[in-house]
Amino acid sequence: MKKIAVNLSVAESAERLKKSIQEKGFMIFCDIDHQANAKSADLDMPASRVLIFGNPVAGTKLMQKDITMSFDLPIRIAVVEHEGETLVIHQTSDGYCSQYDVDNHPVLDKIEQLFAALLLDLTS
Repeated sequence: MKKIAVNLSVAESAERLKKSIQEKGFMIFCDIDHQANAKSADLDMPASRVLIFGNPVAGTKLMQKDITMSFDLPIRIAVVEHEGETLVIHQTSDGYCSQYDVDNHPVLDKIEQLFAALLLDLTS
């Protein structure tokens, strides 16, 4: 798992990521606001959002190789407040390979490139 600090709020980071994800042609399936959900249960927690998104073609190719990868698809990216800073968190190819039988799958390179591009868009 990779954690990258950014100089934006959780809300601004999540909104920029959503825009970038959509501009790159991916579908956003869900935007989970953990802080809002906690508040609805009268609990407090730092800002935390998870974006679940993907491309059915790429995801299907991974699941054809190892159907258990359906547990982690569509892919996700988290934006959280932690100890006063905003972190963007995402899984890595090594992380997927350690859990699933997808070593050297070409889609994993594309996922890595996508995360790199999203972070570049976020920090530029």
